[in-house]
Amino acid sequence: MKNTSLLTLALAAALGLAGCAAPATEAGPGTTATATTPSATATTSSATSSTSSATSTTPSAASSASPGPSASSSPTLPADDGTGAASATAAPEVGPSLADPSSSLFTTSDGLYSFMLPAGWTTTPLEPSTAPDYGVPLSRTAYSILDGEGREMAVFAGGVPGDGAALPSPGHVPLDAEELPALSAQVDKVELPVSYVFDHYQDPVTGERVYLARYHLGPVPEDGLYGVPLGLLPLGENGLVVFTATFGTDRFPTPADAEAWLGTEEYAGLRGMFTSLTYNG
Repeated sequence: MKNTSLLTLALAAALGLAGCAAPATEAGPGTTATATTPSATATTSSATSSTSSATSTTPSAASSASPGPSASSSPTLPADDGTGAASATAAPEVGPSLADPSSSLFTTSDGLYSFMLPAGWTTTPLEPSTAPDYGVPLSRTAYSILDGEGREMAVFAGGVPGDGAALPSPGHVPLDAEELPALSAQVDKVELPVSYVFDHYQDPVTGERVYLARYHLGPVPEDGLYGVPLGLLPLGENGLVVFTATFGTDRFPTPADAEAWLGTEEYAGLRGMFTSLTYNG
């Protein structure tokens, strides 16, 4: 499954780069360097063997997106019962984008992270990374996020060790982006904006086109030059968060197909899920 396998690669890259490159944010040239947790030399997110029979493709959706109504204030998140269960609630307000009111609030089993699940979507626990934290205790959780038909749409991991070291990743073509002020305020040890980004680029190894939704720390680069690993976010005081949705040419044969998907309810649900993330620590 593309999402879980790329999550494993991202975590491995985050930890493998630690100690061999200067700590830096994903934003690329011109941004402020940051370190969040001690570096590690290996990672083992064994997510690739933990999901259900989900596939990397997503169902087609032809209906237009219906943005949720504006909320007058951000609601107080319910107390977590330790099970990571989802409960119906109003969507947290994050910039101009809101999750659909039919969504439900999901909170990780440790109570540290919450986000809105689109109606009918579910989560399946994955094995978190077992990489060493070098004396900095981390609460580690990981989930595969499935649509109503059991197909994997995204993966989430919290409490990931690493220092955010980055290498260049050029050639990203933007499809959608939104700055998230509320999430930016929860970033640890650095004052940089956090944005939701959906773009596509050519995989440097396989040559295939990859479509990736994720977070980006720092100003969104106009020249399409990012830093890998993509999507690492030093949120709160619990290491890094990796929250990504990855698609290939089996889902979007051409960039035009991905652009058309932006107007669907399915994409609106995925986007609202990303923009609603909050750290509860």
